[in-house]
Amino acid sequence: MNSRGHFASAKSNQFVFHRAKRAINSGEESHTEPMPHGTGAPANTFGADEESHTEPMPRTPFPGTITLIEAQQKQRAHFGPRANVFIGGKFSFALSLEVVGKHGLRPDLEVSPEFLERLLQEDGQSRALATALAFLGHRARSESEIRKRLERDEWSEPVVVAVIEKLRAAKMVNDEEFALQWVDNRSRFKPRGGRMLQQELRQKGVGREDIEAALPDANEETENALLALRKTARKWQAFSDERERQKKALDFLARRGFSFSASREAWRRLGEDEE
Repeated sequence: MNSRGHFASAKSNQFVFHRAKRAINSGEESHTEPMPHGTGAPANTFGADEESHTEPMPRTPFPGTITLIEAQQKQRAHFGPRANVFIGGKFSFALSLEVVGKHGLRPDLEVSPEFLERLLQEDGQSRALATALAFLGHRARSESEIRKRLERDEWSEPVVVAVIEKLRAAKMVNDEEFALQWVDNRSRFKPRGGRMLQQELRQKGVGREDIEAALPDANEETENALLALRKTARKWQAFSDERERQKKALDFLARRGFSFSASREAWRRLGEDEE
């Protein structure tokens, strides 16, 4: 089977994390405006002279006139920079700086209930997307894996769908490619038979057609079985009886999901190697 390349390392994927997020969002129209600094306000605070609130108590967001926008001191790395928004001198909600800049939020701007709902929806999608990108930073994922990860955080169905659509558009999630990469990775490092590969991909939520297209053919199955035997050759050398060695080896390959015909042929070829 032609290799599609094996999974990128965690460090490599973490390097492209922020670039990927920018690429995904590059299609959105930008409305970033300079944020005015209030007289005497700290560099991370936008608005009039007010008491700094770096850790606001959770509360239900409410509309009104913005009096202060304050950059958060503490933040989760994969969420990126965020800001607290104060309405009438009280903390109302937090947003990513990306959303703040896109809508040109600033002190004295009126936030209607409808506008507030839109801001929170966009911020939710931004945070869910950041979670998905961080999840992808470790290895490639199927759509089902990403969906389950977002559902674990109790994101709504519209948000989950929007995030997956963005990842598809950026070609960062593709079950057909994922299945090919999974099989290729297994073949290189942990040889598995078609039966076990099929089971693993089903557990990842990959569809039947994508699984069938990725599975090794008969010749590749035999090559993978032979590789698995070579990697564990010392195990079989410990048995002096030839029939016992063969039985142990074939049982081992069966547990790895290899067909009997591929296993028997691989054992025969391993014997030729030893001659």
